[in-house]
Amino acid sequence: MAALTLLLAAGTGSASAAPAADPPRQVPSGAELSVRPGERVGVTTEAMRSGDAFSGVRITSPAFAADGTFRMDDSLLKAVATVSCTAEPGSYEVRFGSAVDVNISGIDRLWGSVRVAPADAAERAECARQVAARPPESMEERYPVGSEWPSGPWDVRSVEPGGELEAKDGLEMGNDGEVELTSPGFTRPFVMHGDKLVSATVRIRCAAEPGLYVVHWNEKGKPAREWARYRVTPAVGDHCQDPEVAPRAGAVRQAAPWLLGAAGVLAAAGAVGYVVFRRMREA
Repeated sequence: MAALTLLLAAGTGSASAAPAADPPRQVPSGAELSVRPGERVGVTTEAMRSGDAFSGVRITSPAFAADGTFRMDDSLLKAVATVSCTAEPGSYEVRFGSAVDVNISGIDRLWGSVRVAPADAAERAECARQVAARPPESMEERYPVGSEWPSGPWDVRSVEPGGELEAKDGLEMGNDGEVELTSPGFTRPFVMHGDKLVSATVRIRCAAEPGLYVVHWNEKGKPAREWARYRVTPAVGDHCQDPEVAPRAGAVRQAAPWLLGAAGVLAAAGAVGYVVFRRMREA
C-alpha cells in the first residue's frame, strides 16, 4: 500500500541562486525551460494519469545535482530538483526514472528539457554556497481526503493530542494479532487485527509535543521498521485526558462501596477479637 513525490526554482539572469523558500520553476511537458546553476525546478503531473507516474518515481537529468522524487500532493504528483552548480551551458533532457525501493523497474520516459545558461566562476562559487545552506526537500505527502492512512510511508496526517487515527494495511500481509504499532506519541502500543486487511485505531497522548512522529511496524519474528508518520498539532484547550487515566479513577469510585464494606467487616472482626482477648485475660 506504499506509494511516494518532486519540484525546482526561479531567477532570471541574476548571479545568485533562488532561495529554497521560493516556489520551484515548472518544467513544461514537451518543452524547454531556461535555467541557471543552483535553481530549483519542478515537475508536476496529475496522479494516476499514466502508469509510469506515481509516488516514488524519480525525475532525472544530467543537469541536476541529484534526482528528484515524485510526492503526492492531493490529486497531483510533484517533484523538485536543483540544477547543479557545475552544469555546463547547454540543453539537457528531463526524464522519468524507475522508483527507488519500489518493485517496478524499466521506467524511462522523456518529460521535457532544461537549458542551462553560462555562469562564471564567481557565480558558481556563490551557487555552491547557497545550495549547501538550503534545507533538504520535504519528503512529506498529502493524499486526497478519504484516503486510508498510511497510503505511503511519508503520508503525514495531522492530529491533535488526544485525537485518533485509523491505521490500515492490506499489502504487508500481517496476520491478525501478529503486528504491533508503536510510536512515542501513542498512549500505548496498538495491535493490528483483521483478516486480509489489518487495522487498528491509535490514540495520541495528551502530553505529545507538536511535531513529526514515526510509527514502527513490529511483526512477530521480524525486525521492527519505520512504517508510517503523522504530525501532532498544538493542543486546543486543556480538556484532553488520556483513556488510561479516566478508567482508573472510575474503577476506584466503583470499588469504593466494596472497600467500605470490607473495611466495616474488618473493623467489626477486630472489635470482637479485642473483647474476646480481654475476657480471656480477666479469666
